[in-house]
Amino acid sequence: MTNDQVSAWLDDLGLGQYRETFKQNAIDWDVLPDLSDGDLEALGVLLGHRKKLLRAIASLSQSGEPTGRGPIPISDVPGRQPSHPEADQAERRQLTVMFCDLVDSTALSRQLDPEDLQHIVRRFLDASSQAIGRFEGYIARYMGDGMLVYFGYPHAHEDDAERAVHSGLAILDAVKALNRKKTNQGINIAARIGIATGQVVVGELLGQESAKERSAFGKCPNLAARLQGLAKPNQLIIDPATKRLVGSQFGFGDHGIFSLKGFETPVQAWQVLSIGSSASRFEAHRSAQLVNFIGREDEVSLLYGRWREVVGGEGQVLLLSGEAGIGKSRIIQILCDRIADEHHNIIRYQCSPYHTNTALFPAINYLRQAAGFASNDSSNAKLNKLNVMAVEAGVESQETVSLIADLLSIRGDHRNPPSNVSSEKRKEMTLEALVHHVQSLAVRGSELFIVEDAHWIDPTTRDLLTRIIDHIQQIRVLLLITFRPNFKPVWSEHSHVTSLTLSRLPRRHCTELVSAITGGKRFRPRCSRPFWPRPTACRYILKS
Repeated sequence: MTNDQVSAWLDDLGLGQYRETFKQNAIDWDVLPDLSDGDLEALGVLLGHRKKLLRAIASLSQSGEPTGRGPIPISDVPGRQPSHPEADQAERRQLTVMFCDLVDSTALSRQLDPEDLQHIVRRFLDASSQAIGRFEGYIARYMGDGMLVYFGYPHAHEDDAERAVHSGLAILDAVKALNRKKTNQGINIAARIGIATGQVVVGELLGQESAKERSAFGKCPNLAARLQGLAKPNQLIIDPATKRLVGSQFGFGDHGIFSLKGFETPVQAWQVLSIGSSASRFEAHRSAQLVNFIGREDEVSLLYGRWREVVGGEGQVLLLSGEAGIGKSRIIQILCDRIADEHHNIIRYQCSPYHTNTALFPAINYLRQAAGFASNDSSNAKLNKLNVMAVEAGVESQETVSLIADLLSIRGDHRNPPSNVSSEKRKEMTLEALVHHVQSLAVRGSELFIVEDAHWIDPTTRDLLTRIIDHIQQIRVLLLITFRPNFKPVWSEHSHVTSLTLSRLPRRHCTELVSAITGGKRFRPRCSRPFWPRPTACRYILKS
């Protein structure tokens, strides 16, 4: 659906004043179901209008027409069917498998009329399916009040385990939201989820007619089912392989070691508690002990040279491009280690593949971490922490603090920005407040501003970076922006912007890297041609 049609939809709701805001933030029909209350608030939508929009979004069908008739039919939900698998032949691949179901549905069946029970199960499955679709999972089978889900089939991603865990947490959040809405005949429902990762054979179409399904064979689906059985209401339990792959992207609790039916050795189970607070995907996934840094001396020298110019008083921007896993973040880490003894400030914006349409997500995430927010902090506690951070950063403008507090959705006794300004004016004021924060930090000392994975950047954060780059020559800031080759930056024409593309390591450095990773072990050749690993392959070797 075009932006004009989205505009018409807003007009029908009596909210045409937000047409330009939606258009400027690239919010089209496909993006609408992903919008949250926080997203709308970041766009400057008033509270009453947010509630109205969220109700309307909930009634959208995938056919593209607002229906207002309740939840999206299961058959229309993203993730229900694969995107045209290329063949019905089985293949061997790594898969992350999720089992999810409604807790105590048998007991509910004794308490409720069958139609009321059907309504509850339907709402649960619809909400769960939407959460799964957001992270591109494939629902392989519905099983009464539960489902079997694959992440990594039919389309594989570099972060399928991470997507599965995000999806599981989103399902638990969706269940809590259903309970808050009081739409379940006064009954609070709960879910339990098990996730496991491993090698499977998947893809063959089994069964006849309506009973056809794509089953996965291997111990991984069985382990996910056993882990689901260990989960208590509203718990998400994962296996060690999944935990290793997601690194510190999430907070975990030790659920115990269990002897499971069908498994010879006891299995360690982990409960996922929350999304982690790591500021960088590299930090979240890096091994506890990295191998020695190999090669890239010229590239590191270039970064260090730009840093010396910043220390001398001239701001610089460096655009660092390269394939996934080629070493962009590792080079930045080497620079950080080299200047560790110097007085400087660090700002780190981490872009996310799950928030490409969430306005200012990297800035919001950084500010929350910099201020030290905890999940159980009250609004007043958060405001006090924000004020402390502002003082330490040298931010003296109360209006700047109020705008940042509003951006972070802090409700408290602070002087809010004017409520009668347009959404566009509020956006301008917020961006200027963030620029002011960066400038204030630079007055206190040289500043290293890292923006990682800009290929996932949202339009508003891109606008913010443009404003900072326009002023950066006058402040002591080195802005490092990393991205993959498919991203085309718009900042290259500035004289103070340097572009650096990382090529693959030469053969001798590949040999050194593999030797360091394997501890010098020799491998028997499996083919006539020598194999030199791609950068991404090296990254996954490091993970394992």
